[in-house]
Amino acid sequence: MDKYYYYIIGTLVAAAVTIIPKVLPLFFLRGKTFNKKLMTFFKIVPFTSMTVLILREVLVAESSAKLMYIITIAVASTVSYITRNMILTVFASILTTFIYMNVFI
Repeated sequence: MDKYYYYIIGTLVAAAVTIIPKVLPLFFLRGKTFNKKLMTFFKIVPFTSMTVLILREVLVAESSAKLMYIITIAVASTVSYITRNMILTVFASILTTFIYMNVFI
């Protein structure tokens, strides 16, 4: 089977595993109100977690992969700033890395 098929299936499974724990609580918490500080905390946590994970990989990356990480971070930051949507930011990061790895490496 084509290797790209496995990449696509793997990406979709990883996306589902990532999205389900984040979306499922929304169904249970729909209609509830929370104070402003708690809502700000919930908005910041996903971006902070993603930043820590990415930064850790950049710091231990081989020199040949650093350019890929820098480009991916730039794309993720831009998409995140424009859309303020974590799902689109993650997909843009995955797509950027996938394109870079298949075109330049």
